[in-house]
Amino acid sequence: MTFYTIHPRELEDIMRRKHGILIDVREADSYREYHYPNARNLPYEKIDQWMHRLPKNRPLVLYCDYGSTSLLAARKLGREGYEVYTIVGGIKAMRTSD
Repeated sequence: MTFYTIHPRELEDIMRRKHGILIDVREADSYREYHYPNARNLPYEKIDQWMHRLPKNRPLVLYCDYGSTSLLAARKLGREGYEVYTIVGGIKAMRTSD
């Protein structure tokens, strides 16, 4: 399966329509400082530990600070058969589009 890039404005629609799981792939300190409501913190550095515990029947929506780390995670998860979306511009773009 592949992955898709989405604009922050598309997040709510995907979460509602597809019942996605929102994942913040940043470090725990950054997550504690600020995160999008209802996001789970699963740091990219530990992806090999957590990726196989996620359900494959629900899409995953990933974000990081600017979009580059979540893009790496999306590629990896997509190769493992997950339906994955990554938010262009990361949480910085999400905060400005609120």
